[in-house]
Amino acid sequence: MRKFDILNLQKMYAMSFMQSKDPHQPIASHKASSAQTLTSLLSEKLLLTKWKRSGYDPTMNFIRDLLGDLEMVYVGQMCLSWEVLYWQYEKSLELWDSDHLGLCQYNEVAGEFQRFQVLLQRFMENEPFEGPRVENYVRKRCIMRDLLQVPLIRDDKVKDKKGRRKWKDKDAITGDMLVEIIEESIRIFWRFVRADKDVHHVVQKGRKGTQIEPQDPSELELLAEVRTSLQKKEKKLKDILRCGNCIVRKFRRHEEDSSDQVLFFFSQVDMKLVSRVLNMSKITSDQLLWCHHKLGKINFVSRKIHVEPSFLLFPC
Repeated sequence: MRKFDILNLQKMYAMSFMQSKDPHQPIASHKASSAQTLTSLLSEKLLLTKWKRSGYDPTMNFIRDLLGDLEMVYVGQMCLSWEVLYWQYEKSLELWDSDHLGLCQYNEVAGEFQRFQVLLQRFMENEPFEGPRVENYVRKRCIMRDLLQVPLIRDDKVKDKKGRRKWKDKDAITGDMLVEIIEESIRIFWRFVRADKDVHHVVQKGRKGTQIEPQDPSELELLAEVRTSLQKKEKKLKDILRCGNCIVRKFRRHEEDSSDQVLFFFSQVDMKLVSRVLNMSKITSDQLLWCHHKLGKINFVSRKIHVEPSFLLFPC
């Protein structure tokens, strides 16, 4: 996440510098924060009109590159958050299974996961009034570094003076309670993903959309292959799961009869994220390979799903 944050700040400073080149802008306004600068610069049409009146002639490609990089920051952090969230969910189940006496307490990290939930919910509630999602997200991320930041699980290590672990308090968050809190975090994250209008439909070949850099024939062929694979697997998943979003409300891995539903749900999230990556204004070769590997982990045999465990970091 830090690497994406650094890239985000670099692009924000670039925009701030571009704004400072405007001779008609008051000097006092140069002290505006990066978030405020982004608000005034992200409208491409307004940018061009403003600079033309000032005698400047910046290229459209440079503006698109800046906006494309900010989109990559948003998509990359969303994909990375999902990888970590899934990993922490698996870890919480393992910790719960191994703590037979229920001695471990997770009050601190439980509070962090609840903050994770609140920030996402607040973002979605305010989104209709905040403008396009990418611009809104990168602006908010500069202000709230915990936005989409998944906490790492650790226990409270409550011990007595002799270094022995204390018995749990009556208000302690135990392993099973932590699992439920993380499950709620996953449900809220899923709503956050679905609320992005660009995750639902992959841009078709021939329409203005994803640009590969560089545009190598083999990479264009891989892009078409990934799009086809995504569409087939989404259709297969939809055919199997006619019940739709009901799986979101019950995906407990420790329930044997719902193990397939767990895999169906997590695969659905993976596919939506791949769809969002493919809908970026520009995509690198490494990011395209990430989509290919991500889909390659999901396979259907008859009406059964097989998912190969993986932890794939989104390349920036």
